[in-house]
Amino acid sequence: MCGILGQIVFDQHTYLPDQVPSLELLCHRGPDGKGEWFSNDRRAYLGHTRLAILEPTPAGYQPMPDSADRFVITFNGELYNHLFLRALLPNIDWRGTSDTETLIELLASRGPSSLSMLKGMFAFALFDTENQSLFLARDRFGIKPLWVWHNENLFRFSSEIRPLLSGSSIQLSQDALSEYIAFGHMPGSAPNFNGIYSIPPGGWMKVSHTGAIETGMWWPNATDITPAIQSPKKADCAKQVRYLMTQAVEEHLLSDVGVGAFLSGGIDSSIITLIAGQALGKQLKTFTVGFPNSDHDERDIAKKVAILAGSEHHEIEVDEHACLDWVKEAVLSLDIPSVDAINTYIVSKAVQRSGVKVALSGLGGDELFGGYPSFSSVPILRNLRFLPDGLRQLLVNQLPDSYREKLADLTDTSIVNLTVARRRFVSVSKLHSLNLGSGTPAIPFTPPGLDTMGQVSWGEMQGYMIPMILRDSDQMSMAVGLEIRVPFLDHQLVETVLTMPQRCKMGKGTKPLLVEAFRDELPSVVYNRPKQGFSLPMDSWIRGPLASFTYEGTQAAIKLFGHSTPADSWRAFQDGKLHWTRIWSWCILGHWASRYMAVEQV
Repeated sequence: MCGILGQIVFDQHTYLPDQVPSLELLCHRGPDGKGEWFSNDRRAYLGHTRLAILEPTPAGYQPMPDSADRFVITFNGELYNHLFLRALLPNIDWRGTSDTETLIELLASRGPSSLSMLKGMFAFALFDTENQSLFLARDRFGIKPLWVWHNENLFRFSSEIRPLLSGSSIQLSQDALSEYIAFGHMPGSAPNFNGIYSIPPGGWMKVSHTGAIETGMWWPNATDITPAIQSPKKADCAKQVRYLMTQAVEEHLLSDVGVGAFLSGGIDSSIITLIAGQALGKQLKTFTVGFPNSDHDERDIAKKVAILAGSEHHEIEVDEHACLDWVKEAVLSLDIPSVDAINTYIVSKAVQRSGVKVALSGLGGDELFGGYPSFSSVPILRNLRFLPDGLRQLLVNQLPDSYREKLADLTDTSIVNLTVARRRFVSVSKLHSLNLGSGTPAIPFTPPGLDTMGQVSWGEMQGYMIPMILRDSDQMSMAVGLEIRVPFLDHQLVETVLTMPQRCKMGKGTKPLLVEAFRDELPSVVYNRPKQGFSLPMDSWIRGPLASFTYEGTQAAIKLFGHSTPADSWRAFQDGKLHWTRIWSWCILGHWASRYMAVEQV
């Protein structure tokens, strides 16, 4: 796991050789080393900061040339099938054992069409010294970030936005502000500020030396997510899930350093731990983070799973004073604002301090196997489509406030849109009253043939997991130099489970198909209880020890927004009329914006 950045200056323009993005701003992503490369004419530059996990010797240093010295790559991520891919390239005289070398030789041999062969998480830039062009690509789910910026003179890219801002004042787009207020995160791919935008998950981009830019999507295509012709039995589905999940976890253990696992005591992390434990035993380090006097302390359950897995188990109890400091650190470490990032920072900080560089996470299990309330509520809400507009609005107005905010202005009652709308904080009409847009995330096309549950999964993945949870996971873990791996997002597992019939995935209890697949190994206490999540006592903290910090952030947001809404939200929260996430979102936005000189809105 690393930080990457670079630029290409277009032929017709001149520049000074030191006018490159600051690699120092990415050192937290790669504390084990850094490297830089310039083309002969110094118009192309690639930079890299390294978290050494595979091939920690100099043979793994980046930026890395291919064996023929035509291409140079800077790469962030892990390719879990790179040893298999090497077998397809028998004529290469390998210099080392890194997946970076595998990737550049594969691209040099087979070109961009080889992207579909990759299993893993990645973002990379490949410079072709022969035609002076830059090729960039990102993994299927956007697990690893890739931001870009360009004007008529040059093109730049980076793992984070900081190097691309170059000390400029923030110019926040209306779309970015609208989506942040509405959902607590900023757009996935559209420009958010200063013309900086992201290559979409599954996307690629080619930049020529003249400044011509081509873009496209390499995933998904028409055949990637296709329902089976014959409808399988539930037992067959469970068997297939077991096989694919086991394979995914075992592949995610590829490492030249120790591997850990987040173990909360829930279904997803327990399954990952049990599979990894069978492969590694005591070489696997498991971590459960707890708090004194917590209402949701799952350490006893996690300990039972760790004993079954045979792992080296660690219970980390974080005292409140340290945790409060880490909350502030997390806010100030955000590369891009998000209301839901703090938990990940706290857990990552605790685990990284134990000396671990790689940790497995259960992220993605809820989206695939029905772990959210949306899987039960959206099919019911779908009946709204049968009502005339007036009657539908009348019915929505009778719903509790939380649902009314989400559904009041919804005109498209498709399954995916209803799923996304359930995550909404603020109604469309309220945003319009603030002279803002609807804030609705742009969702890629839904693969044809998915049933209701498959479409809810797609909506949760595209509208919540990708723009918020995965983004938070990367920026908060990399802020402390920890690599998080997500076996549930193995693309073969995802593509298969999405197309399984919902009758095989539904049933009693939480995530019944996943439980059935591993029922023989899982202790019943793991799944015979209500679903719980790792949570911090943010409501009481914002009213107490974090009150001044929250107020300062809110005041900065007022300066940014030029409107009384943050102040109104602060008063409503103090009166007990607003959920803590609403005021916390303003706090985060204000502190984030304050870090970048003067603040402007465009």
